[in-house]
Amino acid sequence: MALPHELVVRGEHTREAGATGFAELMSRRHRPDAVFCGNDVIAAGAREKAHELGFDISRDVALVGHGGAPFASLVRLRPTTIRYPAAEAARAAIRLLTERPDGREGHKTVQVEAEFVARSSV
Repeated sequence: MALPHELVVRGEHTREAGATGFAELMSRRHRPDAVFCGNDVIAAGAREKAHELGFDISRDVALVGHGGAPFASLVRLRPTTIRYPAAEAARAAIRLLTERPDGREGHKTVQVEAEFVARSSV
């Protein structure tokens, strides 16, 4: 699904970028009611900025991370995340690389089953 560019904030995959991106989104005239982050580290930064700005995660805005990082379940506000089988994805990537040693492979799509882990941030 393609998103309109005005709904996307690009940045590094860091806590700081998550905080900056969240602040940018929430300063817009039409604030989102949900923020999806590229990974759980970005979501941690967004969550910190939400608290600093006085937003209540789940009441004012839903927050979703990605990756299912183990640290995510250890924090006070356990973030909702999309967990995927990293080992299975890595095996699929290696298989694709070794199938064509010359590196001349057409486009292939490999799907792995992801799991939506709903916690206290939605």
